[in-house]
Formats: sequence, structure tokens, C-alpha cells
Amino acid sequence: METTLKSAPIWIVPEGPVVRNVTALGSAGSVSLRGADSPPSPIKRAIAGGETREYRIPNLARACQVLRLFASSFDSFSSSAVARQLKMPRTTVLRILHTLAAERLLQRRGFDFTASPELHTGLRSIADNALRATAVPVLNEISQLTGETACLALLAGDKVDVVETCDSPYAARVGSGLRASMDLHCTAFGKVFLAFGPRACLGTLLAGGPLRARTARSMTNAEELASDCSRIVRQGYALDNEEYEEGVRCLAAPVWGSGGVLVAAIGVRASAATFTEQRASDVAPLVLQAAKKLAAIPAQQTRR
Repeated sequence: METTLKSAPIWIVPEGPVVRNVTALGSAGSVSLRGADSPPSPIKRAIAGGETREYRIPNLARACQVLRLFASSFDSFSSSAVARQLKMPRTTVLRILHTLAAERLLQRRGFDFTASPELHTGLRSIADNALRATAVPVLNEISQLTGETACLALLAGDKVDVVETCDSPYAARVGSGLRASMDLHCTAFGKVFLAFGPRACLGTLLAGGPLRARTARSMTNAEELASDCSRIVRQGYALDNEEYEEGVRCLAAPVWGSGGVLVAAIGVRASAATFTEQRASDVAPLVLQAAKKLAAIPAQQTRR
């Protein structure tokens, strides 16, 4: 049976009981509508104050959290794992997962669920764009505090991409500039993903054969790189001692997303002549603080 859809009229919701007043204007009369004394409706409050809390659907918000978790990882998750990471009741998570699977937004594999490739790409792109937008003021702050260039980097397959940069007005531009995609093993940003990301990421890299040397300081030995990643986990940040580019030293820290998922690396890039290893140790707490601030922003926005 074919159904024809007609455009609906625009409805105006009155604020309260309607009282009709007739006011004479010369020989003609006009009718005006006036609401009786009553508090403004939720609709008006939402429009006037920008407040939409009355219309927030808790289970829909939880479903969005679940989708963001799947968007940030290629791994499969059971309902128990999702409930544990997002701190939600397992029965609620189970209903959400089965609903999303029925709508083909997730794929079910036994007791585990995973995002479809198309959905994963789309959600990851949305999440990355949101992260880049919120990172700009944090990068500006870090650049002002350290006097160095601040950067935000994202994992891109087996490479790392610097997607946002804030150049310090107090420091000269260093090196030949950041490239679109850089090796993981010889950059501070890449090492963050190797050290704090899934173990499979480091294992795949080490199993791929000899590592490329970008400079004389680049780590090309698998054991040396694995040891360096263990040190990075212990101290909380990664350091690139002129390993990607001569005369340039970088320091980066992990940015954690919802459910404890690694989503980005944030750090500074500076001249090795002035950004000594001692100064890097002094700057590290500022970078770690910025990483925590950036990780907290999406949570603050969600609670509004």
C-alpha cells in the first residue's frame, strides 16, 4: 500500500491558557493572544536559555557513549567489558548492544560486538574532529606556558599524523616542519601509541622487520624500542631525542578518552639546543596536565 506524506503545518505551543483580547483600532478590531500568568514552558526555556536538559533521553545518551567507545577502537567488546569500561548496568548495555546490532550499527560475533567498517570510519572521523576543535585552546595554553610549539597527534594506521599545531610566538620555527604521516618508532607522538596502545600494535611493528633509521639517533633495534616503551609507561610520557629530525626534540603524553581508550597524543616540539633533556623533565608535568585537561573536556560537555 502506497502512502502519501503531506507536509505538516508549523505548530506554535502557547505558554499557558489563552485569553482573547479585542482592541478597537478605529473602525477595525484586532485580536491578540495573551498567555495567563504562568511559568514559561520547557520549550521556551530551552530556546531562551539554550538549556535542553528537559529533553535529554538518558538511554539515548548511553547509546551514544557506547558508539563512541566502539568508534575509538577496532577491538570487539562483550557486554560485560562495555559495562565495566563505561560504568553502566550490564542489563542496560546488553539491550543497547542488541538494539544497535539489530539496526546494523554494530556487528555481533558470538558474545562480542564490533563496529562495522563504515560506521567505525564515520564515528572515528566525528570523534577526531570534535577532539581537534576542543584541543585548540589547550594547545594555545601549553604553547604560552612552555614557549614552545604545541601539537596534537592522532594514530593513522601504522603512522602518526599531527593534526593541530600551535606555534609559540616566543620561539623560532624549528626543523623542516611536520609531515602529514610520520613513523611511530622514532617520534614522541608515535611512541605514545606504541607504549600505551594495544600490545598488538607494538608487536606488529617489531615483527615487520628492520626499523627505518630517520637519523643517527633513531631506534632500529626491537629490544631497544620495547625497553624504551616500558620506560615511557613508567614515567607517563614519551621523548624523541632527535630521532626523527636532527636538531629537534619532542615530548608527548597520552590523551585518554571514554572508557580509558587512548585517543590522541599531545606534546611540544622544540629546538634540541634549548629544549634540553633537563628542561624536558621540567616541561613534562605541564604536558601531562594538558593531556588530563583535554581528556576531561568531552566528559564536561556530556554532563551539561
